[in-house]
Amino acid sequence: MKRISAVLMAVLLLLSLFSCVSIEDIAMRSAANMLSSDSGGANIFTMDDDPELIADALPLAMKLYEMVLASNPEHAAMQYATGKNFIMYANAFIQTPAGMLPDDEYLKQEVMLARAKRMYLRGRDYVIDGIELNHPGFITAVDDNRLDDAVSMLKEPEDAAMLYWAASAWIGAYSCDPFDFELASSLYVPSAMLLRALELDGGFSNGAIHDVFIQIYSSLPYSHILKAAESAPETTAKFNNEYYGSLGIADSLEKKTMHHFNTSLELSGGTNPGTYCSYASSVSVKKQNYKEYKSLLEKALEINPADYPENELVISIYQEKAAWMLEHAEDFFITLEE
Repeated sequence: MKRISAVLMAVLLLLSLFSCVSIEDIAMRSAANMLSSDSGGANIFTMDDDPELIADALPLAMKLYEMVLASNPEHAAMQYATGKNFIMYANAFIQTPAGMLPDDEYLKQEVMLARAKRMYLRGRDYVIDGIELNHPGFITAVDDNRLDDAVSMLKEPEDAAMLYWAASAWIGAYSCDPFDFELASSLYVPSAMLLRALELDGGFSNGAIHDVFIQIYSSLPYSHILKAAESAPETTAKFNNEYYGSLGIADSLEKKTMHHFNTSLELSGGTNPGTYCSYASSVSVKKQNYKEYKSLLEKALEINPADYPENELVISIYQEKAAWMLEHAEDFFITLEE
């Protein structure tokens, strides 16, 4: 009888332990589901109108995401949400402020850009892990330079978001350190990813993909697009030729840049100051067209963030950048005559 009682006690103890583990697992999965949802995730930050508050709060939130992710490594949406937070933080609160530092603070700028690069790559890797969970074999296909195989795995409009964020982080890391030749030599991969995202959902996030292409066609070497097409002839090359060919702009980088600029404005209704900043800083400066530069940045500043509560944070950050660009126009133009 005593032996039976002991066995029963042992069984009950094990059941209790398993129950506790199960409850903890359920709690962590619930937390992952909440944090990776649109209502409980990064949108909480983008809807805020106080950039300084978010700059202070986001690092703690990022570590919370990593903690929950460590308990749910197979949660693809959590991989994506965690990576997205690191990428947003790198862009909004490290790289962008670094670009606005005065010339005599170049050492501080170097440190900030190096940190932004690390954050971008950390975020990129999280997002790519999320892609791998949804599409097993993706990472191996990329590593083996089987880009057609990798790209063709992603077939749904929902895949465009992960492709966009991973590719943007990849290119963002390069922009922080253009002398990283290993990173530079891999830019054809995010280029192919972005073209696939454009194919799957060209209207994603009110023109976000088009905004990246403004930078690609105006600022980055065109060789990475050519290599992307060469490495993925059945997917990337085919779409690239059909898309720009149908617009009659296949051979003009200037026309491609203008197309993406106009398309982004159309998709956002002209409510994204980042689009104006991107075109002004790349195309207008390259053409030394101060009148256009000034006009674009003034349009960016005319947007009322309160009218678009879901994007208040992003609008506020880009308007701060637009104001700085106007104030420091003499740094970019030989003459400010209109």
